[in-house]
Amino acid sequence: MSTLTLALPPVRPLAGTEFDYVLSDDGQAVLGHGTAPLGLLPAAGSLVLVVPARCLSWHAVKLPPLAANRLRQALEGILEDALLDEPGNLALAVGPGRALDGISWVAACDKSWLRSMLEFFELAKRPASRVIPQFAPVGSDPAQRRLQVTGSARDAQLALVDTDGVLCGPLDMAAELLGAARQGFEGATVFVEPALAELAEQVLARPVTIQTPAEGLLASSRTDWELAQFDLAISSGGRMARRWGQAWKEFARAPGWRAARWGVSLLLLANLVGLNAWAWRQETTLQTRREQVRGLLSQTFPKVRTIVDAPLQMERELGLLRQTSGALSGSDLEVMLGAVGSALPTGLTPTAINYSPGELVLKGLGLKASQAAQVGSKLQSQSYTARIEGEHLVVRAGAGQ
Repeated sequence: MSTLTLALPPVRPLAGTEFDYVLSDDGQAVLGHGTAPLGLLPAAGSLVLVVPARCLSWHAVKLPPLAANRLRQALEGILEDALLDEPGNLALAVGPGRALDGISWVAACDKSWLRSMLEFFELAKRPASRVIPQFAPVGSDPAQRRLQVTGSARDAQLALVDTDGVLCGPLDMAAELLGAARQGFEGATVFVEPALAELAEQVLARPVTIQTPAEGLLASSRTDWELAQFDLAISSGGRMARRWGQAWKEFARAPGWRAARWGVSLLLLANLVGLNAWAWRQETTLQTRREQVRGLLSQTFPKVRTIVDAPLQMERELGLLRQTSGALSGSDLEVMLGAVGSALPTGLTPTAINYSPGELVLKGLGLKASQAAQVGSKLQSQSYTARIEGEHLVVRAGAGQ
């Protein structure tokens, strides 16, 4: 599968921004290279974005054994004093390997800049597959230490690629950069882009090795680093979240969406007013029904002067009235026995009957599951509830009995 590797500019791109790129199918051979705007870049199976060395800072930290969802917060606390900006404003990425002493490299760059880069290519239907650094620390092998000169004659950059990280600055500050390095670079190879070869030889006073921009991009693409981590992780979920975020920003701020924003606001306001009106109407209807029940209780039983729970008080008064008149209620023994007798299958007789107000227990029936379901259904139609407890059938009078 072919891979398109392109160098990101240090500032946010525009529609006409041109990118240096290289196309390869194995990371070794160059199939094509050049400079072109986004619309003219060649098609490829994957897109790799290279972050300039000047946009990154490098920090060696000893990471605690934490889950990925807690690592970002831990990194912010560890690097708080080492970062020049608030940790929340920076994109942090942990290196692919860890030294024998447990030390890992962490790269930091401007989070809003990196997010804008990812969104720029996603909106153009060219989502990135990876985001990598232009140069990364070389690990524990001092022989890999080198100097890299990139950019243009007006903005030449010198990067010191070392086991102690990557130090980057303007080429005309080479003396200061070399003096700040922890290790000496006297014998280190100097890789220079062709247009800067003469200038680099003058400033550094040493021979240089020519490395074309395409060769430099290919060399960068062979790294195991991934800078898009945590909430910037390149995945279907991460892309979807960024796409929704970008769409929301455009909807919330773009002048072209002003009429739609007003329409949505008015719609929400109308729904809010309608819900309040509906709730007020429902409350009024409920209050009217409560007053009707209270009035019915007062008219039917004038002796009840204090009304707390009208339905419950009416049920109690009806029970007392039945007792006074000698009428039977659904919770009396005779009525419950009649209901159970009509529901039980023919030939089944309990060995014992226990009764308490509103509850009847018939022992020794030995109902099968199908028979119990039929009995329960018949009793439920008569406002009784029934359940099986072993060989016992427990019947209770329902509400309103």
